[in-house]
Amino acid sequence: MMYKKLLTSVLVGATVLPFALATNVAADTQAKTKDEGWDVPNVALGNGLTEQEQQDTLAKLKVTDKAYNTFTVNGDDLVKYVTDIDSFTSDSKAYSSAYMMRTKEGSGVNVSIETPETITSRTEANYRNAAITSGVYDADIRIASVRVMDGSGALAGIYKIYDEVEPAANDAEAQERAENREVAQEESAVVSEITTENQDNENFSDDNLAVALAEIKLELQKIKDELAKLNEAQGREKVKEVVVEQMNGQGLGDVLTEPQIDSISNTMYNFSQAPVINNEQITEQLTTLKDDLMQNGKDFIDNAKEKLNSEETKGFFANLWQTIKSFFEGWFN
Repeated sequence: MMYKKLLTSVLVGATVLPFALATNVAADTQAKTKDEGWDVPNVALGNGLTEQEQQDTLAKLKVTDKAYNTFTVNGDDLVKYVTDIDSFTSDSKAYSSAYMMRTKEGSGVNVSIETPETITSRTEANYRNAAITSGVYDADIRIASVRVMDGSGALAGIYKIYDEVEPAANDAEAQERAENREVAQEESAVVSEITTENQDNENFSDDNLAVALAEIKLELQKIKDELAKLNEAQGREKVKEVVVEQMNGQGLGDVLTEPQIDSISNTMYNFSQAPVINNEQITEQLTTLKDDLMQNGKDFIDNAKEKLNSEETKGFFANLWQTIKSFFEGWFN
């Protein structure tokens, strides 16, 4: 079973000074790029980065495009978008960064953490789940940081890119986005806490947890009309039934504690009450996420089996056994 216990840390920002060969791009060209929206890539760099760190970050994000939108994430953005951490203020600095490019419809959200050694609190699955729940669909996202950070800033960068490139049409839509983000941030905090609490538990897999969460959301969307007819107590009880069923299905029912199950149930109930539950696109996005995670796990298991069955591996274990056997024979003779 593949365990992806990368603790992620990325405070995202975006003051993008053009990368390498693009340093001398004229201001009017940059203005034109801003108007191209999703037709070009979008980059968010932290306001705490030096000029050299900005260029290094762009390189790590593999930004080679001559035209791209650039955004700066500052303390106000961290306060606005990363609500699961209450220590951010307007004076906070952002360092880690995000790249986002819209892809064809139905392709799903794909996330690649380009610098896993510097991201310490959030996994790729965590970013994907949060992005989908908040309304970011069909996109390739890259995360990178030149400094060791917790990864929250990169998430702020993703949200800011979404709001800047595709602004809410009115106050009602802006409010819906805020509510969806709040649920996504709550989920992110719960997942991060559970992953940390189980980091030494060999029976826990955050990939399995991510699959279970996707399955829970898909099931809740199927029964949303039934949930709408229940009072809050009944609704919470129904949601917990779904949570327990899916956790058992992923082999986590006996791994997670009752308080952890309750935390997941609470955030999933809030998901069922958020505007995103009514978005038809989320079904396709969550299905793609779930299928990708399950396929990655299958590939890992298949590769492990192949290695264990290879002649080279058999020879290694045969030699290892002979070495151990000879050692003990010499010990007792």
